Amino acid sequence: MELSIDRTSLANGLALVQGIVERRNTVPILGHVMIEAEGGNLNLLATDLEVGIKTALSCKSNGGGTITLNARKIFEIVREAGGEEVSLKSLENDWVELKCGRARFKMMGLDPRSFPAMPHKAETKAGGKTIKAEMTVPPAVLAAMIDKTIFAVSPDEARYNLSGVYLESPAPGTARMVATDGHRLATIDREVPNFSMEGGVIIPRKGLTELRRLLDRADQGEVNLQIDNQIAYIKRLSTEVSMRLVEGEFPDYKGVIPKQNRYHIPVNRDALMAAIKRAAIFSNERYHGVKFGVSAGTLTVSSTSPEMGEASETIDIDFTGEEFSAGFNASYLLQVMNVIEPGSEAVLGLTDEVSPGVITTPSDGTFTYVVMPMRL
Repeated sequence: MELSIDRTSLANGLALVQGIVERRNTVPILGHVMIEAEGGNLNLLATDLEVGIKTALSCKSNGGGTITLNARKIFEIVREAGGEEVSLKSLENDWVELKCGRARFKMMGLDPRSFPAMPHKAETKAGGKTIKAEMTVPPAVLAAMIDKTIFAVSPDEARYNLSGVYLESPAPGTARMVATDGHRLATIDREVPNFSMEGGVIIPRKGLTELRRLLDRADQGEVNLQIDNQIAYIKRLSTEVSMRLVEGEFPDYKGVIPKQNRYHIPVNRDALMAAIKRAAIFSNERYHGVKFGVSAGTLTVSSTSPEMGEASETIDIDFTGEEFSAGFNASYLLQVMNVIEPGSEAVLGLTDEVSPGVITTPSDGTFTYVVMPMRL
């Protein structure tokens, strides 16, 4: 195999697949990217057995062929090299020669026949499988849904049914994403014409993270998402991402969301976020608790550390009810503030010190965040 390709194009393609490649693994081939040349296209493939990515680039080649190279090393070479073009030439015993400008490199690859198969895409009924659901949406729609849920996914891999984002269709033409780690929950709806699905599926966090990177690309083009019982398959222009869905049953999240709160307190997102950051300086390093003290016209955000000191800050609010307080994890509050539009209004749904708090936003009426209280 011998080919040449624009260096910037190859660097961008290699950057796209880096997140899939495992930094540490017991299977060396999983640290490699497979490079396929077919006609005027160069395909880059990477997988960790659960998530796979394939992106196609234009190139000039003398015949087809396949090689594998260490994904991080080839990316570093192409990123740092000079010149406008990169040439690749396969040699004997899986060695590969690279030329970039006046620089020349020789890399040892692995037998491409040992590269594992990608998770297979969903196929139509004619192909022997039934597509459970399919949607085609602008990238911004899917990006917003991921941004406003993925931060609430559990980091505990042992809780496998909480290790991804739950996707369902509560009504025809509506897609809903939900994520929870047992301490907080985030949910968001979006209108998606012609989308419907019986039941729901759990999409793994790593796969969604890689999909989110794909959505950030400046290229024009909608995103197609297909779901079957085992695989989620996403395609945007010349890039495909496929991932195995998380097995297990997502918890009954609807029972966690309070049907109503006693008080609904509008507050400026920026002012609240700044107050939480400052108060959290003296919060317990393990539990990160801050207290909301609500009284007539005032919200006081505070924290106390017996060893370090205390902090408090007041925010003017429109409130005339009975005075009360409630404690919450500052990190959980700041994470949701990060996905609310700067300068906008957040609404705190509070009842008492033992009830879950709810945060909603008038600017996005389908977004709901629930956070469990802390005793402080």
